[in-house]
Amino acid sequence: MSGGVATTSTNSDQRRLLDRYLDELELWNRRLNLTTVARGQAWDRHVGESVELLCAAALPGGWRVADLGSGGGVPGVVIAVMRPDLAVTLVEADRRKAGFLVHIAGLLELGNVTVAARRAEEMGGDPAHREGYDAVVSRAAAPPPLLVRLSLPLLRPGGTLWALVANAQGAACDVGGDGTVGASRAVAPGILAVEKRGPDAGALTEG
Repeated sequence: MSGGVATTSTNSDQRRLLDRYLDELELWNRRLNLTTVARGQAWDRHVGESVELLCAAALPGGWRVADLGSGGGVPGVVIAVMRPDLAVTLVEADRRKAGFLVHIAGLLELGNVTVAARRAEEMGGDPAHREGYDAVVSRAAAPPPLLVRLSLPLLRPGGTLWALVANAQGAACDVGGDGTVGASRAVAPGILAVEKRGPDAGALTEG
């Protein structure tokens, strides 16, 4: 998507915070490999795509949102800056990358952000997090079918996974559906939405 959408959708304070975030992302990327996107393309790719997802999701204020495999903070950090009325949990198992996310949340004074340095599978089995989120967001953290399996334990019934993917139409076909997965649809060429229909029988386990 073009950066024009993000530019017209952000106010001056948000643009300042997002520019500072992208500068820090570039700086830390030299040792943590947080992104393959060059700084010159970062506004379009990181901010623009995140804003497009946010517009598609139209999340009500007060919702709890988990960003799975947050890595460098896309889309979670951008969402937190754009929507301070949302409670955003950045889930990142790599402790060095999680450290960067903690740094960014403090630097930008994002009081609506929590960083969870844990695996999504582990969180899904934790009563404090299980079915505790209204929405899950992610960008290419895992193949779509696996991403759905990781997200379902965290989502409340009726909650939705919103994922930035290369081919949303193909991903919707790959995901399919069962008793827990409701509608899977491509809401844009690069955005997949998967609704959770009912409660899970159990948390995802490795194996």
